[in-house]
Amino acid sequence: MAAAAGLARRVNNIEVELKLLIDPADIPRLRRHPLLKALCPSGPKTRKLTSVYFDTDDFVLKNQDIALRVRRSGRQWIQTVKGGGSVQAGLHQRDEWEEPVAHSTPDFTKIVDPGLIRLFASDDLRQRLHSVFVTEFNRTVWLLKTEAGDQVEMALDQGEIRSDQSSATICEVELELRVGNPAVLYELALALLEAVPLHPENASKADRGYALCAPQDAPLPVKATAPEMGCEMTVDAAFRAIAWNCIDQLQDNRNRLRQGYDPELVHQMRVAVRRLRSALSLFGAAAQGIKDAALTAELRWLVGELGPARDWDVFLSEMLPPVVTALPREEGLVWLHRQAEKICREKREQACVAAAGQRYNEIMLRLGAWLWRAPWRTTTVAADLDMPVSTFASKMLDRRCRQVSRRGRHLNALTVAQRHVLRIAVKKLRYAAEFFFGLYPGKATKRYIQALSRLQDEFGALNDQAVAGTLLAQISSGSRLRDRGSGVIIGWYACKTHVQLADMAQEWKRFRHCRIFWEKG
Repeated sequence: MAAAAGLARRVNNIEVELKLLIDPADIPRLRRHPLLKALCPSGPKTRKLTSVYFDTDDFVLKNQDIALRVRRSGRQWIQTVKGGGSVQAGLHQRDEWEEPVAHSTPDFTKIVDPGLIRLFASDDLRQRLHSVFVTEFNRTVWLLKTEAGDQVEMALDQGEIRSDQSSATICEVELELRVGNPAVLYELALALLEAVPLHPENASKADRGYALCAPQDAPLPVKATAPEMGCEMTVDAAFRAIAWNCIDQLQDNRNRLRQGYDPELVHQMRVAVRRLRSALSLFGAAAQGIKDAALTAELRWLVGELGPARDWDVFLSEMLPPVVTALPREEGLVWLHRQAEKICREKREQACVAAAGQRYNEIMLRLGAWLWRAPWRTTTVAADLDMPVSTFASKMLDRRCRQVSRRGRHLNALTVAQRHVLRIAVKKLRYAAEFFFGLYPGKATKRYIQALSRLQDEFGALNDQAVAGTLLAQISSGSRLRDRGSGVIIGWYACKTHVQLADMAQEWKRFRHCRIFWEKG
């Protein structure tokens, strides 16, 4: 649930906070940061908080995205119900209802939201509710007031989460908006980041607590989803919805990557960044300021750090195996496989370091501040940004479709470089169609996107073969085995290219016969 600029701390019971992880060793530097003294001359206050979270054995509340807790602060117990909302680069926005209660157990008479009243009216649910985990931590709070009039509560939480099965440490910073634009949360975090490493975190304490209650499966990669889109939206609102959608995919996969390497996680991170860059280019036609050069350069850097790991993963998992299977005794291939694995390990480490590093965190925080401040509005005619997105969408889909058609002329005669340019144009058209899917729901749109996807896969396979030659060139030369193995692989895929060019021509023909779904009639 998006919060509007200028949102107070709880308008319509919406909580807006930015959650950041911090290493315990860095806490003294955080406490000494001059920004805290400048914005909170009175200094911080510390109190102990104990929270008991309730649910059923089969997690009825969790499965409905609801958290029910009773928290003790001093001598007072506060019942809190949270639900719905969203997380954007560590910024948590959730519906929240708080009421004082007499004891450490829920008081359902204090619930006032109609939907929650209906949920908790069930006697069966009430009887099955019990404590599932407890959080206990010391909270140090600074009330920050900026010169612009923004008011932010900054909390440093140190303690632990406990369930019957396990426990986990709490060491995090929360910046909660009281008055002002949510951009100020990101801007304060960026200022702190100059002296203290901080990591935007999507998981709440409740999320972490539930993770302790039951065995967790290996985290699955998060693929792109269609952003929420409606004909009543403006161009500006649509751009922000799409940008946040891309950032969510990037951040979700990044957080999973920190738990353990999976080639698909790196791939989906790259997809997310490329989607975001495509959105900046697409909506730059409405507001030149959206094509922010500094942010684009940072996103290009991130793709550059992730790309080598992805290329070598594909080489090892897709390009090399069929050749080795056909020629298992070829010594050159065995030698190449060992060398490729060594390089791949190095590139995977490079990707993981970049994803866990402060430059990545700074990019996320800068993106958050930029999207909430929307500086492009100050240099663009408002009418261009406030027009219905449906008008803009059809215009941009037309433009990108013409680019694909123009670059696909004489398909069979295209050079490798020209096919690469066409592949990028196809990808941009597919991203645009997916961005605007909500405006044109239906079978025709799905068929069009599927045709683009198949065409993109054929171009991607040809591109992987071209990249394979570049990767082989990175392996140390001077070895007879290297030359033999490289020659076998290059020859193998030179033959396969002819077959794939024919497949590509067939997919191109199918795509060209698809109905243009954004045209009326």
